[in-house]
Amino acid sequence: MNPDIEFSLVIPFYNEEKNAEFVCNDILHTFRNKQLTFELIAVNNGSQDNTPEILARQSQNNKEIKVVKVDVNQGYGHGVLQGLKTAKGVFIGYSVGDRQISADDVYEVFNEARMNDLEYCQGKRTNRKDTLLRTLNTRFFHFIFHILFPSPITDNGSNPKIFKKTWYERIQPESKDWFLDSEIIIKTSVLKGKMKEVPVTFLKRKEGKSKINILASFEMLKNLFKWRLRKIR
Repeated sequence: MNPDIEFSLVIPFYNEEKNAEFVCNDILHTFRNKQLTFELIAVNNGSQDNTPEILARQSQNNKEIKVVKVDVNQGYGHGVLQGLKTAKGVFIGYSVGDRQISADDVYEVFNEARMNDLEYCQGKRTNRKDTLLRTLNTRFFHFIFHILFPSPITDNGSNPKIFKKTWYERIQPESKDWFLDSEIIIKTSVLKGKMKEVPVTFLKRKEGKSKINILASFEMLKNLFKWRLRKIR
């Protein structure tokens, strides 16, 4: 941990050539205006488009940006973890590279964690507009999740997710897929860490395609029961 870096933010990019430059510039502009000492860890998560070239150019032009390369995509969680293990800030965390969460909201969640000395803080999406199928799927997952793991967090999949570096080192998350979000919440809840949700505006994706599908939903449910058995043991 480097006490001179207040915040390390990891952004995984997988085939986000139409979003990567905007996301990086949005974070740089916002965080600099807030006079925050930070590092932006941009993870090229096995992209097969022009994302690597865009991130390399951003890193060359901005000292706050560090690029982590993942040669072959092994899942969302794996990409995030590759970035987090290089993070040096007092607070570290991750958000999305698809422009659906603004840099202003990322800063507000970070500031809430800092001002209230929270182990963990995350966004809670407002004005979310999903398809009926995805809405039902999400509600069903959260219903099962809170039966198995009671928690004050109501929107597991929302970003950003921010925690103290020392807390990250304690919980040592390991999930390589989308279940990473829920694993962090489970461990923080079980270990009684101070946690909170902050409302964030969920923006409509303008470019690119979502990487979440129905198979990911089944995988998350499978992991949910696996972690329940693990907790019992």
